[in-house]
Amino acid sequence: MRNFLRVISGEKPAKDVSEVSLFGPGIGECIVIHLGADKWFVIDSCRCPSTKKPIAIKYLEELGVEVSTQVEGILITHWHKDHIDGAFDLVNECNSAQIYFSAALLKKEAIRLSKLYKKDPFASTDTEIREFGQIIEYLRSREEYSRANPVQASHTICQKTTPLKIRLLALSPSPQAVTQSTANLFELIPNVGDSRNRHVIGQSENLNAVVMYFEFGPFSAIFGSDLEETGNPNTGWSAIINSGMQETLSLEPAELFKVPHHGSANGHNDYVWSLLLDNKPLAITTPFYRGRGLPTEQDIERIRGLASEFWVSRKSRAPKSSKRDRMVEREMDSVARGRSVIKNKIGHIQVRADREGSLKIRGNEQAVKYTA
Repeated sequence: MRNFLRVISGEKPAKDVSEVSLFGPGIGECIVIHLGADKWFVIDSCRCPSTKKPIAIKYLEELGVEVSTQVEGILITHWHKDHIDGAFDLVNECNSAQIYFSAALLKKEAIRLSKLYKKDPFASTDTEIREFGQIIEYLRSREEYSRANPVQASHTICQKTTPLKIRLLALSPSPQAVTQSTANLFELIPNVGDSRNRHVIGQSENLNAVVMYFEFGPFSAIFGSDLEETGNPNTGWSAIINSGMQETLSLEPAELFKVPHHGSANGHNDYVWSLLLDNKPLAITTPFYRGRGLPTEQDIERIRGLASEFWVSRKSRAPKSSKRDRMVEREMDSVARGRSVIKNKIGHIQVRADREGSLKIRGNEQAVKYTA
């Protein structure tokens, strides 16, 4: 059964309440996390369709967050356009935040590639490389390159023990994935005199994707980015399972799972669901509208069978425009109270957990909930 839900809280969470907000317009993904005590962390970036601002900035400003001081960190999990669009503006406005990149992206091969594509004659292609290059150049010009931090498996970004245990740490990429990714980047660099390729960033860049584990008191979540299975036990999800980090990092089974790669089958690993997650966790993801569209009906059925609820930030295929019922419009207007709170083209799923671990999940008018 599919339900459309519509009530997002427009009030800032209390200092002892965590929040995970997932945004996805159909092509694009961003996660905004409240770490407690009015401190925030942003994973990836996409733009608000109406204002073209990074959706994280728009949302946090509507909550009354001072992004220049209260956003502690920004993570770019990999440099596909649907995860990095608007990241330069995000870095610029959150000017006290530490910036974290998948480790291969701070290797000299990636930085050299971004310089080569800085003035790409194909203005509509490879925008992800130029977005990344803008960030690197911005940090260099301000002599703030120390804000850039490489991330790979077992990297701890945030750890606090009082008054609650709070952790944010990376489960990927594995050292082997970083090595392989760096070699792939080297192969992309054209020789002197060769013409530059268009659409140089390929699907293989999902190898770099950073999976994050978040713990807030008794609540825990895994954000799967676009990590896929690769057929290699030392990369992808298999590397996480085979590393034994569940024991070495004392990871509690997560009750919230941002399903990787828009729910596609190539991001699935049975052991993730049985070892790293609670039985029947809450599952959320964003859709991807290109091609046949993700998640497919088969993906939805598979995930519904594994999760207590499965939420997608928008329908998995681009919806046709339709006029809402007047009663629905009045309800939405009364909830918004004059705020725009991401009401139209971008889907928003909001999960809040209090210090006892009690969860409250909401979705805006675009979000879709699938239940058994």
